[in-house]
Amino acid sequence: MLFKFLLLIITFQNIVCLRESAVKRCARAANSCLLASEAVEGPYYWNSTVRNDITENRPGIPLKLSITVVDIRSCLTIPNAVVDLWHCDGTGLYSHYIAASQGQMNGPNDNSTFFRGQQITNSRGISIFNTIYPGWYRGRATHMHVKVHIDASLSIMDGGAIYTKGGHVSHTGQFFFDDSLTDAVATVYPYTTQTIQRTLNDEDFIYRESNGATMIVPIRFLTNEFTGGMAGEITVGIDPTATPQPAGGGGGPRPPRPPPGPPPS
Repeated sequence: MLFKFLLLIITFQNIVCLRESAVKRCARAANSCLLASEAVEGPYYWNSTVRNDITENRPGIPLKLSITVVDIRSCLTIPNAVVDLWHCDGTGLYSHYIAASQGQMNGPNDNSTFFRGQQITNSRGISIFNTIYPGWYRGRATHMHVKVHIDASLSIMDGGAIYTKGGHVSHTGQFFFDDSLTDAVATVYPYTTQTIQRTLNDEDFIYRESNGATMIVPIRFLTNEFTGGMAGEITVGIDPTATPQPAGGGGGPRPPRPPPGPPPS
């Protein structure tokens, strides 16, 4: 009887995970306190507002992403940290840099803000974003960008938008996704509109240099089909007293500033 019970648990865990042998990190890493690898900030960072839903109704497979921030010195979670998340849309475009992400390097920036947002970690050190499974673009594997700000304060602008200011950045990194899952995602709209040949994780120099295998987001499906939505949970271990330089340079954090034009809704 005990053997059957254990077998049932193992089977259930395998179903909850991606059911792909390539995914090694099915279990949530909340009990780990390893230092997360730094990764290059990239050219598309822009300050954003504190908000949970960053989709702005743009199409894509829904993804509820939970990020736990852990102090590697004590293995305790960190409340009141600012988690700063940004990524491209389902077709490979970054808001504010739409022209540049279409190859128009001298094109103007814009005031769009989709797939950019910040969340304050709760008492358990968790921040949650409602977003989509990200798309991809030439030369890069499917990924998201993340920063963790410590000791930042909040400022409410006219219109109710909340910005963070001050403090320091203790982590700049990137999240990655299992290639087998991205293969499946690539078969549905809007991802099918991206016609470039996709770069796999092991072909991505940033993935290789930043030990990206440790930052693959474990995913579970919310319905029987992956298109019905996903949930991802990942832990980011940081030293909150540190101010590391992003891998590959990239300079220090930009001074917080509201974007031009009216605050985003």
